[in-house]
Amino acid sequence: MTEVTVVSTQRNRRKREPQIHNAALLGMVRPVMAAMMLGALLAGCAAPTGIRFAQTPTISLETESIVVATTRVPKGHADFTGERAGKLQYASYQVSIPPGHKIGEIEWPRSKPDPKKYFAVASTKPLTGSSMFSAQINADLAAGSSPQARGKREATLFAHGYNTDFSEALYRAAQIKHDFDMTAPMALFSWPSAGSPGLYIYDRDSVKASRDQLVSVIKALAASKVDHITLMAHSLGTELLMESLRQVALANNGRLPSKIQSVVLISPDIDMDVFNSQLATIRTLPKNFVILVSARDRALQLSSLLAGDTGRVGNSLDETRIKREGITVVDVTGFDGGDSMNHMTAVTAPSLVALLKGVAMSGKKTAVFENSNDANLPGTLINTATLPLDLVVKTTRTIFDQ
Repeated sequence: MTEVTVVSTQRNRRKREPQIHNAALLGMVRPVMAAMMLGALLAGCAAPTGIRFAQTPTISLETESIVVATTRVPKGHADFTGERAGKLQYASYQVSIPPGHKIGEIEWPRSKPDPKKYFAVASTKPLTGSSMFSAQINADLAAGSSPQARGKREATLFAHGYNTDFSEALYRAAQIKHDFDMTAPMALFSWPSAGSPGLYIYDRDSVKASRDQLVSVIKALAASKVDHITLMAHSLGTELLMESLRQVALANNGRLPSKIQSVVLISPDIDMDVFNSQLATIRTLPKNFVILVSARDRALQLSSLLAGDTGRVGNSLDETRIKREGITVVDVTGFDGGDSMNHMTAVTAPSLVALLKGVAMSGKKTAVFENSNDANLPGTLINTATLPLDLVVKTTRTIFDQ
């Protein structure tokens, strides 16, 4: 039983008033300071902006097909701004990957990118409406078939996070698809993030404004020939995804489309109470529901400060706060991410990418990893907590539900 201490506030009321005033003032100042710190830190690692097309033929280079749905305002040829369009637009992109690409990185293109050294757009075509979006997914499904994937018709939909312009979202989707050896179609939902560290509140409002459109894209993906959909989101994009799933569930007696088999939340920037309320609307969760968290995520530490020290799902290592069974929480604190904020560790830390890719390709429901002899892996690979609680494992042995 939790012990509760009740403290009377009736005595010495006058003496406490200045303290209350100071606390209120501090409460106003701290979020402003946190926003300034977040902006300053992220500004230091800002990436080049804007789509860059390959200037030389890329026939011999490896390319990744990304099918895009976006609610951004278009800019120039095949590029988009951070402004809200209020309606969906679709396109297909072929992104070339340089031969010397390093796992977890995006080799950012310059003004005239050499595709042999940098990521670049090899080609693009607009898609008219959701039916053409579904048709392109079907085309990529046929083109990406392989002996390993034969018999499986899978597709992944990725929603990016805060402070992400369109080019970064596109290249990140291509990097994830390439580094994880995904032969199945990859779709990107690019919501109108301002791509500016100081516009966190703008981005949060853009998330709210994009829920209906993401629901439409999920329905369009479900209308394709795929039979296994993985929904993946990062950072603030996880709030958008969970809000959209909540919306779908509320409209369907608590049910999600049966094709949604997996949900992967990377560094979720969601308040824990909000997350539990979102989960409560979904009667049956997808078979695979995975959350990747890190206690060293500096971006979420500052987001927590902005929210009044409430903590975010993505930096909480206490799985008991999640009020739903069947969710796998993977703690990646022991890995160094490819970004200085440790906010994208799951897709930028080469050793972790290799480990997770091995699990995903194993074809097993459960994969168990003992201490590795690989010097590149930390002593504690991943602390994994799987609900119900009797399956909690916090050693160098890892259980990860595929």
